[in-house]
Amino acid sequence: MMHRIPPLGLAVLLALAFSSCTCSSSTPAPPAAPTARPSGFNVVKPTARQVPSAADGVVSPEAATPREAPTPPPTQVEAKLPEDFPADVPVFEGAEVAAVQQLPNKANNVIFTAEADAPKIFKFYKDDMRGSGWAVAQEYEGKEQSFLSFTKDNVVTNVSVSKDPKTGKKVIAVMYYKEEPLPFPEF
Repeated sequence: MMHRIPPLGLAVLLALAFSSCTCSSSTPAPPAAPTARPSGFNVVKPTARQVPSAADGVVSPEAATPREAPTPPPTQVEAKLPEDFPADVPVFEGAEVAAVQQLPNKANNVIFTAEADAPKIFKFYKDDMRGSGWAVAQEYEGKEQSFLSFTKDNVVTNVSVSKDPKTGKKVIAVMYYKEEPLPFPEF
């Protein structure tokens, strides 16, 4: 009498027969832990791939190309109000410029810090900007974070107020840009 092996059983037997033994292999060392930048953000830079070297008898195109030198960390520059900051956008009393960011499409973001209550800062910007002819496009006032969006002529200005969890100070972000016509017709 002939015994028939089911296809699944045959596949398992073949897999066991052709599997390689890993008894003598060693576990590779874990990658190095990323280092923290002074600004408080952790940035993980990609590491060079492990490629065979000439000592192994194999040279890949990646190993033959020279690698770029690492870029030095950015230098700390004193933050100050940009020259193109809209003249009719107020700066909250006692607020200090903490950072200035240039964004795509010629937008700028100015980060201020202040020691005041968030509702007071929100009311200040809402009342002062409206009094200067800015129209409120969006408005949200929450317990931990607030946001206002204004428009005037072709300029859009967004003001957000939040709390820095490390210092307890309020962070006021004023982002502004000039709306440009689209380079194509709207559909």
